Amino acid sequence: MIVEDKYFIGDYEQKTNLFSLSPSSKFILYLLKQRGPLKQQEIIEKTLLPKRTTAYALKKLQDENFIKKSKDLIDKRVSIFEITI
Repeated sequence: MIVEDKYFIGDYEQKTNLFSLSPSSKFILYLLKQRGPLKQQEIIEKTLLPKRTTAYALKKLQDENFIKKSKDLIDKRVSIFEITI
């Protein structure tokens, strides 16, 4: 089944930044769009990407303001990632 996604992109620069992301970053962004907020370990389990690749992709997505990071209310050591676009 193909799901059509609509991202809200504010300006041209942000749109070009989205297109220039690595495939792993785009895959994680798509996963967060479909599944909602996820912990890093959940992202690793669902994508089967290495921990280092996932961490780098999440950092790039945060730098471009495509996702935001927050702390888990139960375990403060765990971060939860959520899409912002």
